[in-house]
Amino acid sequence: MMVWKITTGELLTLYNAGERNFAGVEILRIVGEMGEIDGVDSQITGLEGADLRGINLRGANLEKVDLSGADLTGADLFGAYLGNAGLVKTILRDANLFSANLSNATLNEADLTGANLSQVNASSAVFIGATIGYFEYAVLIDANFQGAIGMLINGHFNLIWNTTMPDGTVEKGPYCKWK
Repeated sequence: MMVWKITTGELLTLYNAGERNFAGVEILRIVGEMGEIDGVDSQITGLEGADLRGINLRGANLEKVDLSGADLTGADLFGAYLGNAGLVKTILRDANLFSANLSNATLNEADLTGANLSQVNASSAVFIGATIGYFEYAVLIDANFQGAIGMLINGHFNLIWNTTMPDGTVEKGPYCKWK
């Protein structure tokens, strides 16, 4: 898979022209457009609320990209890196997130109904109020699922450690259970 670099504006232009294959893409931060806010890198904007249904982002580097409110129904995010990404209220229905890295991502109120969440790394990810099917063989260390609905965390060989459960209790772990 080839890695290519693109801005959010270029991605949207190509997507709207009919392109769907962005496998291996790395989203670039435009110099001068964004930078540090109070010493902290801000997120890369431009894709919030975008309609990206059916997009192929296999192996893409979407670190710190704000996709909040975007529609990624049926997207292929196999092996994508979404570290520190903004996915608040993002629609990820039936998306393929197999082996995706969601570490430190914010998925509050995201819709992950029917999404493939096998072998994801969701360390320190926040899923407050999200709708989720189930995880299997996932790393859920320090993840927060408070108020999340329709899901199975505690089973399917998921690694649980200091994980906040939907009812607000914290499972100290570490442990990995089948059922």
